[in-house]
Amino acid sequence: MLPKLTFVEQELGASLPHRRMEAWKWTDVRARETVPKSGLTSAMTLDIDLPDGLSLRRADEPAKDHPMGKIARNFCGKAYMIDVPAGFQSAKPLKLNGLGQGHGRIFVKIGAGAKLEVWENHESTTPDFVNLEISFDLGEAAELTRTLIHTDHADTTRIITAYINAWGGAKIRQYALSFGAGIARLETNIAALGEGVSAEINGAYLLSGKRHTDMTSLIDLTGENAHIRQCVKGVVSDKARGVFQGKFHVRRPAQFTDAQMRHDALMLSDTSEIRAKPELEIYADDVACAHGNTLGALDESALFYMRTRGIAAPQARALLTQAFVAEAFEGMADNTEFTARIEAWLEQHA
Repeated sequence: MLPKLTFVEQELGASLPHRRMEAWKWTDVRARETVPKSGLTSAMTLDIDLPDGLSLRRADEPAKDHPMGKIARNFCGKAYMIDVPAGFQSAKPLKLNGLGQGHGRIFVKIGAGAKLEVWENHESTTPDFVNLEISFDLGEAAELTRTLIHTDHADTTRIITAYINAWGGAKIRQYALSFGAGIARLETNIAALGEGVSAEINGAYLLSGKRHTDMTSLIDLTGENAHIRQCVKGVVSDKARGVFQGKFHVRRPAQFTDAQMRHDALMLSDTSEIRAKPELEIYADDVACAHGNTLGALDESALFYMRTRGIAAPQARALLTQAFVAEAFEGMADNTEFTARIEAWLEQHA
């Protein structure tokens, strides 16, 4: 039997995810939320910059079977809807700016053969409560490139839950860079519903202080000839906590799937913490699937070599850490902003 609703949950009128739920055991939102924050019971004010040819409308969409999604629907009312016509292309990305306090829901329907780039800026400078559900539906041969930058106040709670449905021949590229929050969860759920779906789902978290980031993903494969690559890098210092949970669910019809998952993390202090759970659940019998997970510290021999070449210890640590993280973003067309953000963090924490 669950305990009675906490004071914060009484405000919400619903139970928050907690450690007794397997998928949330390392990201206990219930335990974190003890006093109401700004945005707890309000709708998010969205600043959306649309490419030419696209428009925004509101519609009532049913809630998915997700604890935070149900709460979002209760407070934000109608969802924001964006329809991308078949064959659409634009040099200008769709930008979601300053996704701050409150609850929000965004649905993007991408027509067959269309190409869309989405930039999301998730940030706060005050202790806020943020809960966003964002859904993409990709028609046949459609392409989505989704880029997220996340940096929050040290006491903010942020939950971002993404759903991506991909039909035959669709291509997905996702790059996420997180600097953490009091508690943050960046969750991605992909359903590969047609044949020949390809996805590159990469990310990195760099955490200091007592910040927390949870990168969770579920890739559900139902069509043949899927090609999936996932690479997540983590760097934690001080008393920060990084969480990675990744799962490939390969159903029986998804023959000839080629899927690889990696999570690698560096612990820059003895008091930092990493929790990782890579999973494969395979029912097809003609697939090539692999997963890997490593945790460790910086290579002392490499540090020594760089010191003998006149490189100061802080700079040597920063260079090695930057090279470690960079692998996650090699596939980006332009990773300039990511590189600048990573370098600025390393100057302070490496």
